[in-house]
Amino acid sequence: MKILWFTNTPSKAGVEFGYNTFGGGWISSLESLIVSEKTHEIGICFFYSGAQYKKIIKDGVSYYGIPLEQHGALKRIITRHKGKLNDTQSAYIDIVINDFKPNLVHVFGTEMGYGELLVGKFDKVLFHLQGLVMPYTHVYFPNGFSKKDIIKRSGLMDILRGLTFYHSYITFKNRADREVRIMKNWKYFSGRTDWDRNYTALINPESTYFHCEELLRNSFFLNQWSAPSQPGSNVTIVIGTTINPNIYKGLDLIYKILPLLGNYTICWKIFGLTASNNLNKMVKKILPFTDEKKSLNFYGHIDAESLITELKTCHFFVHPSYIDNSPNSVCESMLLGMPVLSSSVGGVKSLIQNKENGFLFNPYDKYDLAGLLVFLIKNYDLAILAASKARLTAMQRHSPNEIIKTLNNIYTSIYND
Repeated sequence: MKILWFTNTPSKAGVEFGYNTFGGGWISSLESLIVSEKTHEIGICFFYSGAQYKKIIKDGVSYYGIPLEQHGALKRIITRHKGKLNDTQSAYIDIVINDFKPNLVHVFGTEMGYGELLVGKFDKVLFHLQGLVMPYTHVYFPNGFSKKDIIKRSGLMDILRGLTFYHSYITFKNRADREVRIMKNWKYFSGRTDWDRNYTALINPESTYFHCEELLRNSFFLNQWSAPSQPGSNVTIVIGTTINPNIYKGLDLIYKILPLLGNYTICWKIFGLTASNNLNKMVKKILPFTDEKKSLNFYGHIDAESLITELKTCHFFVHPSYIDNSPNSVCESMLLGMPVLSSSVGGVKSLIQNKENGFLFNPYDKYDLAGLLVFLIKNYDLAILAASKARLTAMQRHSPNEIIKTLNNIYTSIYND
């Protein structure tokens, strides 16, 4: 079968399309698995920052790069102030479909404009749910981070140019409204949590939902965490967290709980952000932080092998986000066999069974996470036991054989419908 993917990334053609820092992800892993199975022919289409439409063929996969709408400096500023989306039109969708001639289209995520661009052009379209933008808008700003505070602590030039987190929210809200329109219009959806299943049925009662897990990066299957030391008041306790630069991802919660851990020396490793990132600057402006005993180390984007090396030095992995569907950082840490503490939000409850293969906390109560950390430091054997169960859970949940079997069944079911 010929399957045309629409993705938010160039997958395994990052370098060819100018993404020199793109290290791949779960979609790249899935692409490699499908190519190795030789059951389907894959084409991958995506928006990219180039000026021209571009097609390449690499290792038997056709990659189609569609340029985003280009604007001059003044129009870009106006666009950001209005939150206007730049992926709402493209003359290349027809060109890609006519060139590849797919039997089925698979769209990864509802965040981009593919769901509207494909209307009237193809009927057998499967949407795999990643994040759910509309629910995210309702918890976009953490407690203590009002829109007024954001504007007040933003630089004048950022305000004038529409580069503040408030302006990002306006764009995000427009994506959310479009997501609802997309989900109401199409029939086939796949996901992997109770949360995204229930949300789909709520928005579109006539939809058909398939459960399908996501494939993780191979390096996490090949490595396993072991406790670096027994934590205690005389030992530096190392905590790892992966955060992208969205304000709802809970960086502020880390700053809020560190003063509560005064009896311990903490080294908190932040992956995915640099210390100079605008998110970190904004959080520090709103939540002044001066306790030098509590060390935050920012690593920015690092490759999978480097991330695994750093995670192996951690006593805990903490996911502090205020909303999430199925965060791969949690799944990868479980696959390594780490003690994972995560906010009990969105679809996370489908990943972690509290006190069995991980631990859940309320992200809106800083004392809940701080108290849980102290409890597990004093009862580290419980954390170790949960970590071992987490690895078994993740090995089964993210089994490549089961995922490819499930996906093939979904493709066949839609194609024959």
